[in-house]
Amino acid sequence: MKSISRSLWALLLLGALTFTGCKPKDEDIEKNVTTALGAYPGVQVTVTDGVATLSGEVADDATRSAAETAAKGVKGVKSVNSKLTITPPPAPVVINPDTTLQETANSAITALNLPKVQAAVQDGVITLTGEIKKSELQGLMMKLNELKPKKIENKLTIK
Repeated sequence: MKSISRSLWALLLLGALTFTGCKPKDEDIEKNVTTALGAYPGVQVTVTDGVATLSGEVADDATRSAAETAAKGVKGVKSVNSKLTITPPPAPVVINPDTTLQETANSAITALNLPKVQAAVQDGVITLTGEIKKSELQGLMMKLNELKPKKIENKLTIK
């Protein structure tokens, strides 16, 4: 009788270990979730006790929802804790009015002592004409870009 109970005990212990061993490990789940989230750059995951925590930035609500759904679909994930944030849209580019652009472009040309350079402004576009030395061109372009025009058309002759 004693040997039967030891055998039974050993069998129960072996069965318990087998069922415990079938449970997916957090590291394996995390790898699988990371693979499932491969289409969502910028999304990171950590898994603790089967709970997948998503973090990072996504472009919009639809992407966030899709990433959460992909994580939930991985075997072994009990639940998803989403800490994903949505990237704010870029600030709109403000283009100065033509009169401001004309005045400040003329001031920049005068300050850089470029008497052979002229600037004309129309619809946010600065058009440069005249002559300039190659060594002076970069400084002029930097100054004019600071004015936030829509575009700079360079029709200067470089001497």
